[in-house]
Amino acid sequence: MTIYESLHNIPIDRLAEAAGGKARLTYLISQRLRAVNNGAQLLVERQPGEALLAAVCREVMEKKIWLEIPEPEETPAEEEEFDLLALSSEESGGLEL
Repeated sequence: MTIYESLHNIPIDRLAEAAGGKARLTYLISQRLRAVNNGAQLLVERQPGEALLAAVCREVMEKKIWLEIPEPEETPAEEEEFDLLALSSEESGGLEL
């Protein structure tokens, strides 16, 4: 297998589905490639002639790596009411309309 062949056979749509979307896949792969380039070990065995990107994609497909995004904290459903009368009152130091 050549490096070109290993990159040509990457199932992008299946990868994106496994990662939760194309944006998440892009972020996950870029972070993982950075980590591997900085000394982290691959979690799959790299095949002879396989591109590093292809090996990282196999990690995603084999669910060896994934992206966890914390759920945002829930905000109260109630919105603060804006009182124009309070703004027009001189007593409250507001503006006169």
